[in-house]
Amino acid sequence: MNVLLVYAHPNPESFNVALARTIQDEVVSNGGQIKVKDLYTMKFAPVMSMADFQGIYSGNPPADVKQEQADVEWADLVIMLAPVWWYSVPAMIKGYIDRVFTAGFAYKATSTGLMGLLKGKKGLFITTSGANRQDAEMGGMLPVLKKSLVGVFAFSGFEEKKHFNFFSVPTASDEERRQMLLEVRDFVKSMV
Repeated sequence: MNVLLVYAHPNPESFNVALARTIQDEVVSNGGQIKVKDLYTMKFAPVMSMADFQGIYSGNPPADVKQEQADVEWADLVIMLAPVWWYSVPAMIKGYIDRVFTAGFAYKATSTGLMGLLKGKKGLFITTSGANRQDAEMGGMLPVLKKSLVGVFAFSGFEEKKHFNFFSVPTASDEERRQMLLEVRDFVKSMV
Protein backbone atom coordinates (compact mmCIF):
# COMPACT_ATOMS: atom_id res chain seq x y z
CA MET A 1 0.00 0.00 0.00
CA ASN A 2 1.19 3.51 -0.82
CA VAL A 3 0.78 5.92 2.09
CA LEU A 4 1.13 9.69 2.10
CA LEU A 5 1.67 11.20 5.54
CA VAL A 6 1.23 14.98 5.74
CA TYR A 7 1.86 16.59 9.10
CA ALA A 8 2.25 20.04 10.54
CA HIS A 9 3.83 20.93 13.85
CA PRO A 10 6.40 23.70 14.33
CA ASN A 11 8.23 21.91 17.17
CA PRO A 12 10.57 19.15 15.92
CA GLU A 13 10.46 17.63 19.43
CA SER A 14 6.66 17.47 19.59
CA PHE A 15 4.56 14.41 20.24
CA ASN A 16 3.18 14.88 16.72
CA VAL A 17 6.68 14.14 15.38
CA ALA A 18 6.84 11.00 17.53
CA LEU A 19 3.48 9.96 16.09
CA ALA A 20 4.72 10.65 12.55
CA ARG A 21 7.80 8.46 13.10
CA THR A 22 5.65 5.70 14.57
CA ILE A 23 3.26 5.85 11.61
CA GLN A 24 6.18 5.70 9.19
CA ASP A 25 7.69 2.69 11.00
CA GLU A 26 4.33 0.89 11.06
CA VAL A 27 3.68 1.39 7.34
CA VAL A 28 7.16 0.16 6.40
CA SER A 29 6.99 -2.83 8.78
CA ASN A 30 3.73 -3.85 7.08
CA GLY A 31 5.36 -3.79 3.64
CA GLY A 32 3.95 -0.45 2.54
CA GLN A 33 5.65 2.49 0.91
CA ILE A 34 5.37 5.91 2.49
CA LYS A 35 6.05 9.49 1.53
CA VAL A 36 6.31 11.86 4.47
CA LYS A 37 5.57 15.57 4.17
CA ASP A 38 6.66 17.66 7.16
CA LEU A 39 5.08 20.93 6.05
CA TYR A 40 7.13 23.13 8.40
CA THR A 41 10.46 21.59 7.36
CA MET A 42 9.39 21.86 3.71
CA LYS A 43 8.51 25.52 4.32
CA PHE A 44 5.30 24.79 2.45
CA ALA A 45 3.56 28.01 1.43
CA PRO A 46 0.06 27.68 2.95
CA VAL A 47 -1.42 30.88 1.56
CA MET A 48 -3.07 30.67 -1.84
CA SER A 49 -1.99 33.65 -3.89
CA MET A 50 -3.89 35.16 -6.80
CA ALA A 51 -1.32 33.59 -9.15
CA ASP A 52 -1.94 30.19 -7.51
CA PHE A 53 -5.68 30.66 -7.82
CA GLN A 54 -5.47 31.60 -11.49
CA GLY A 55 -3.05 28.76 -12.24
CA ILE A 56 -5.18 26.16 -10.50
CA TYR A 57 -8.37 27.25 -12.23
CA SER A 58 -6.69 27.46 -15.64
CA GLY A 59 -5.36 23.91 -15.27
CA ASN A 60 -1.77 24.94 -14.65
CA PRO A 61 -1.16 24.86 -10.88
CA PRO A 62 2.18 25.97 -9.42
CA ALA A 63 4.97 23.37 -9.40
CA ASP A 64 4.74 22.74 -5.65
CA VAL A 65 0.99 22.09 -5.89
CA LYS A 66 1.47 19.79 -8.90
CA GLN A 67 3.99 17.74 -6.90
CA GLU A 68 1.68 17.45 -3.90
CA GLN A 69 -1.25 16.48 -6.13
CA ALA A 70 0.90 13.79 -7.78
CA ASP A 71 1.72 12.41 -4.33
CA VAL A 72 -1.96 12.40 -3.32
CA GLU A 73 -2.79 10.54 -6.56
CA TRP A 74 0.01 8.02 -5.85
CA ALA A 75 -1.34 7.27 -2.36
CA ASP A 76 -3.87 4.59 -1.48
CA LEU A 77 -4.06 6.02 2.04
CA VAL A 78 -3.62 9.69 2.92
CA ILE A 79 -2.88 10.40 6.58
CA MET A 80 -2.94 13.96 7.90
CA LEU A 81 -1.58 14.64 11.37
CA ALA A 82 -1.79 17.90 13.30
CA PRO A 83 -2.44 19.42 16.70
CA VAL A 84 -5.79 21.01 17.48
CA TRP A 85 -5.61 24.75 17.98
CA TRP A 86 -8.88 26.62 18.63
CA TYR A 87 -11.15 23.80 17.41
CA SER A 88 -9.18 23.42 14.18
CA VAL A 89 -5.78 22.54 12.77
CA PRO A 90 -2.84 24.91 12.21
CA ALA A 91 -2.99 27.21 9.19
CA MET A 92 -0.11 25.26 7.65
CA ILE A 93 -2.17 22.10 7.14
CA LYS A 94 -5.36 24.01 6.31
CA GLY A 95 -3.37 25.85 3.64
CA TYR A 96 -2.13 22.51 2.29
CA ILE A 97 -5.73 21.41 1.89
CA ASP A 98 -6.71 24.74 0.29
CA ARG A 99 -3.90 24.66 -2.26
CA VAL A 100 -3.75 20.92 -3.03
CA PHE A 101 -7.35 19.64 -2.79
CA THR A 102 -8.61 21.96 -5.51
CA ALA A 103 -11.39 22.00 -8.08
CA GLY A 104 -10.49 19.90 -11.08
CA PHE A 105 -8.21 17.73 -8.97
CA ALA A 106 -10.11 16.71 -5.84
CA TYR A 107 -13.64 17.49 -7.04
CA LYS A 108 -15.59 18.92 -9.93
CA ALA A 109 -18.97 20.48 -10.57
CA THR A 110 -21.48 18.37 -12.49
CA SER A 111 -25.08 18.92 -13.54
CA THR A 112 -26.16 16.98 -10.44
CA GLY A 113 -23.82 18.74 -7.99
CA LEU A 114 -20.23 18.43 -6.87
CA MET A 115 -18.45 15.11 -7.40
CA GLY A 116 -15.32 13.88 -5.60
CA LEU A 117 -12.57 12.79 -7.97
CA LEU A 118 -10.23 10.93 -5.60
CA LYS A 119 -12.21 7.71 -5.48
CA GLY A 120 -10.95 4.45 -4.04
CA LYS A 121 -8.67 6.09 -1.49
CA LYS A 122 -8.65 5.93 2.29
CA GLY A 123 -8.22 8.99 4.47
CA LEU A 124 -7.18 9.21 8.10
CA PHE A 125 -6.95 12.47 10.02
CA ILE A 126 -5.11 12.18 13.34
CA THR A 127 -5.18 15.09 15.76
CA THR A 128 -3.71 15.75 19.18
CA SER A 129 -5.27 18.04 21.74
CA GLY A 130 -4.55 19.53 25.11
CA ALA A 131 -8.20 19.09 26.00
CA ASN A 132 -9.30 15.92 27.73
CA ARG A 133 -12.09 13.84 26.22
CA GLN A 134 -14.78 15.19 28.53
CA ASP A 135 -13.96 18.85 27.81
CA ALA A 136 -13.66 18.15 24.08
CA GLU A 137 -17.06 16.48 24.01
CA MET A 138 -18.78 19.06 26.24
CA GLY A 139 -17.33 21.96 24.29
CA GLY A 140 -18.29 20.47 20.93
CA MET A 141 -14.72 20.19 19.65
CA LEU A 142 -15.00 16.61 18.39
CA PRO A 143 -18.02 17.07 16.11
CA VAL A 144 -16.49 20.23 14.64
CA LEU A 145 -13.22 18.43 13.92
CA LYS A 146 -14.87 15.34 12.51
CA LYS A 147 -17.14 17.31 10.22
CA SER A 148 -14.44 19.63 8.89
CA LEU A 149 -11.48 17.25 8.69
CA VAL A 150 -13.19 14.06 7.58
CA GLY A 151 -15.31 16.27 5.32
CA VAL A 152 -12.24 17.04 3.20
CA PHE A 153 -11.89 13.35 2.40
CA ALA A 154 -15.62 12.82 1.92
CA PHE A 155 -15.96 15.84 -0.36
CA SER A 156 -13.02 14.57 -2.43
CA GLY A 157 -14.57 11.13 -3.00
CA PHE A 158 -12.45 9.05 -0.61
CA GLU A 159 -13.94 5.61 -0.05
CA GLU A 160 -13.03 5.30 3.63
CA LYS A 161 -12.40 8.21 5.99
CA LYS A 162 -11.70 8.35 9.70
CA HIS A 163 -10.69 10.80 12.41
CA PHE A 164 -8.81 9.86 15.55
CA ASN A 165 -7.84 12.28 18.34
CA PHE A 166 -5.34 11.83 21.18
CA PHE A 167 -6.48 13.77 24.26
CA SER A 168 -4.58 15.57 27.05
CA VAL A 169 -1.27 15.22 25.24
CA PRO A 170 0.64 18.02 27.06
CA THR A 171 -0.24 16.61 30.49
CA ALA A 172 0.04 12.90 29.66
CA SER A 173 2.62 10.80 31.48
CA ASP A 174 5.41 9.03 29.60
CA GLU A 175 3.51 5.77 30.01
CA GLU A 176 0.30 7.30 28.64
CA ARG A 177 2.24 8.61 25.64
CA ARG A 178 3.75 5.16 25.05
CA GLN A 179 0.22 3.79 25.04
CA MET A 180 -0.82 6.45 22.51
CA LEU A 181 2.03 5.40 20.23
CA LEU A 182 0.86 1.78 20.48
CA GLU A 183 -2.69 2.91 19.69
CA VAL A 184 -1.60 4.76 16.57
CA ARG A 185 0.32 1.65 15.43
CA ASP A 186 -2.82 -0.45 15.79
CA PHE A 187 -4.98 2.18 14.12
CA VAL A 188 -2.63 2.51 11.13
CA LYS A 189 -2.24 -1.27 10.88
CA SER A 190 -6.03 -1.59 10.60
CA MET A 191 -6.00 0.73 7.56
CA VAL A 192 -2.95 -0.50 5.61
